[in-house]
Amino acid sequence: MRVLVINPNTTVAVTEAIVAEARRSAPPDVEVTGVSARFGSPFIQTPEDSATAAKAVLELVDRLSPGFDAVVIAAFSDPGLDAARDLSPVPVVGIAESAMLTAVMCGGRFAIVTLGSALKPVLEQAARRIGCADRLSAIHTLDLATGDDDGAAKVTAVQRDHGAALAGLCGRAAAEGARSIILGGGPLAGLAHQIRSHVAVPLLDGTACAINHAASLVRMGVRFWPQARESA
Repeated sequence: MRVLVINPNTTVAVTEAIVAEARRSAPPDVEVTGVSARFGSPFIQTPEDSATAAKAVLELVDRLSPGFDAVVIAAFSDPGLDAARDLSPVPVVGIAESAMLTAVMCGGRFAIVTLGSALKPVLEQAARRIGCADRLSAIHTLDLATGDDDGAAKVTAVQRDHGAALAGLCGRAAAEGARSIILGGGPLAGLAHQIRSHVAVPLLDGTACAINHAASLVRMGVRFWPQARESA
């Protein structure tokens, strides 16, 4: 089973972290291939960044998805997710949608810890679209001050430089009553393994959720044909 994992930002080091977590979390028969956006932002932190990333995602999905069994979009705003599903003959999943659906299955209410407060409305809209807005207790964000010349470097080092602060936000969410917490965003891929012992509730990594959802859809034989798309 071959799964294409798309990092919608242009930072190769983030792609490498996402792919490492996808491979660690995937079933043993899944071969993960990662690719970075060919244009856009080194760090998606605004709706405008996400809109540009969606165009980069669609270019990659249109060109590459026929050679894979499933596609994962690994940015927490799920840029281009619905349009990518219209283009692709294979299942396409986003890390935000997958993580929220997993959190719902954990029961109770869930919180999100992520980067960039400007994306809060995008995430709230996603929760409403999925039908779980009433289960979302809070979105806690860490804002990174990045310029055009240092964005890639800062986002690459976010776990090293801000891991303690992110763990603190997770602890706050747990204290507020969240039954599970989503660590959202490609740059946070793998962080759950480092801070899980400091948080009293399950930590959900969006990349881990998405790679397993993608594999499940493939095992169930989900594919799409032009006739089915035209009648949908």
